[in-house]
Amino acid sequence: MKTLKYFVLILLFASCKSVKTTIPTSEYKNLSSKQLVRKVTKSQSKFKTYQAKAKLKINSDGNRKSYGVSLRIIKNEAIWLSSAAGIVRALLTQDSIYYYNKLDKKYLISDYKTLEDIIGLGLNYNMVENILLSQPINGIRNSTFNAKMSKTGLSYIFNWDLTTDQYKKLKIDNFEGIHKINRYNFKLDLCSFKVFSSGNTATLYEIQYLDFTKIKNQSFTSKISINETFFSQNSTNLEKEGSLINQINIEFKSINLNNKFKLPFKIPNNYTKILINVK
Repeated sequence: MKTLKYFVLILLFASCKSVKTTIPTSEYKNLSSKQLVRKVTKSQSKFKTYQAKAKLKINSDGNRKSYGVSLRIIKNEAIWLSSAAGIVRALLTQDSIYYYNKLDKKYLISDYKTLEDIIGLGLNYNMVENILLSQPINGIRNSTFNAKMSKTGLSYIFNWDLTTDQYKKLKIDNFEGIHKINRYNFKLDLCSFKVFSSGNTATLYEIQYLDFTKIKNQSFTSKISINETFFSQNSTNLEKEGSLINQINIEFKSINLNNKFKLPFKIPNNYTKILINVK
């Protein structure tokens, strides 16, 4: 189950784009929310296929492991992730999630309700792909721009919009999220959301995009840090008192656009189906 959760987190965030480039303060502009929305929309990644190799370093409760992985995306169609030698693979399509692990001989076939069960947030394929491409998960609007917070840092900040039909079932006091937009390339600097559970506990997911590379005049991330922090009911300050339970660092070794490739995926016979049981 832990391996599946790692793959879900990686699929959500492993291909987000963001470049850490030092820009003189004088070059920053105080743009209106309308101008920002236009620039973020214009900065969306343009390609037919995306292919990358990366090194993963995982720290789970003090246990550290490293993996080599391959990531492939056919835009608007499929996302494919494979560990070295295809030991663990995952495939996301518009309506389904497929996963298997040859080491424990288990597999999963499910819809996107599984992601909600695992991380506490409802998602669909387009939302996942948006995160992978460092684009706001469900879009940004003029009304969600946080001008006050944006003045305190080097990113433009938009509150996570919870007004779409898919999020109406979530209580607004049970969810907090923000997007930080890079002032240089208008990709995400950070995607952060906190899901509250019963008993005043919460889980905070923070995805930071640490370095960029330019490919065909587009900015793609080369380093990402993903943190999952748990806050217990005894925490008096949910911003400062938390326990880091999972951390994933991703360093991209190569990225190629618009190459032809296949997405090999076949669940071996006699594997046991994973049953998601989230209380």
